[in-house]
Amino acid sequence: MKRPKFASVALKVAAFVLIAAVFFIVLEGLSSTIIATLQVLDKPQTEASRYDREIGWVGRTNADIPDMYGPGEYVRTNSLGFRNEAETAVSVPDGRVRIICSGDSFTYGQGVANDDTWCHRLTGLDGRLETVNMGQPGYGVDQMFLWYSRDGIPLEHSIHIFGFVHGDLDRMGRLDQYGYGKPVLRLEQGELVPDKVPVPRFRWWVNRTVQRADLRSLDLARRVMAKLSSGGGAGTSQEALRLVAFEVFRELKQLSVENNVATVIVFFPTQRELEGESTWRPWVTETMHTLGLPLIDLTPTLREVPAGQAGSFFITAPSPAAGHYTEAGNEWVADQIYRRLMEQPQIRNILDESEQSGAGSD
Repeated sequence: MKRPKFASVALKVAAFVLIAAVFFIVLEGLSSTIIATLQVLDKPQTEASRYDREIGWVGRTNADIPDMYGPGEYVRTNSLGFRNEAETAVSVPDGRVRIICSGDSFTYGQGVANDDTWCHRLTGLDGRLETVNMGQPGYGVDQMFLWYSRDGIPLEHSIHIFGFVHGDLDRMGRLDQYGYGKPVLRLEQGELVPDKVPVPRFRWWVNRTVQRADLRSLDLARRVMAKLSSGGGAGTSQEALRLVAFEVFRELKQLSVENNVATVIVFFPTQRELEGESTWRPWVTETMHTLGLPLIDLTPTLREVPAGQAGSFFITAPSPAAGHYTEAGNEWVADQIYRRLMEQPQIRNILDESEQSGAGSD
């Protein structure tokens, strides 16, 4: 039996409409992708970090972002990717003492300009000091250690400040941070071994592109990858993380002995420490005592500061840098660290010797 003619025509029309709809959907998606790509290419470079196959990310070289965190809150890096406006030579001039500051966003100075980071402010407290800011937002203790071991050790320096907050120890157990891939440290026969290296470059590209363009397809891909890679890491328990962290600090001490560097550990208080105790802080105190590493824990001192003043040390919402130190907070931290450094005979001897060296070269 033949189909009615109108039914055949209706099927053809429906097929045509369906094909046309699919065509326009594909065309619209392709056009959006092309336009978004052009927008990404035309958008000024505002990222201060770059992909690194061994560490996940490090500082972008020669970055100059005038208003990174707001009007006048600039970020500049040198040719080595450190948050320093001056170049960092391998050797240190006579009469100067170089301090390398390792850490996360609290050391990097997220939310403030270069000159207002606590690491840079140390130079204003003592003209003999030259500081190198090797902080990076999002870093865990593992990445701080890896970057310093690779790019910090080759630089001549006398003092190494290794600073972190409680959450940086938990980050060691993650395969990613903020969606960006990172290595993890594992213990194999008692030795630290980087795992998940090289870090996937594709994940870095996807996250950067999602940030700079409104591409839902890439955002979906980023979410899927983050879900698939969640979990794992150096260990899911705090006990496993402690074993790895202990070895990190033990190797830091060994590096300091081998390279004649005075290493000082700094535990930075966050607003969480103002309200209560973190699970990591007692362990940090005990571990540094066991290893014989000098520890500057600023938590008790901050708790003695009047509440109103202490509150002014932290950036508030809705700023993306909320929770980090303000200019006043960085100034307070720099002052406290410098005072504690001057209480250590080894540090005073280093500074006195540099002063004599500088005087002898005149």
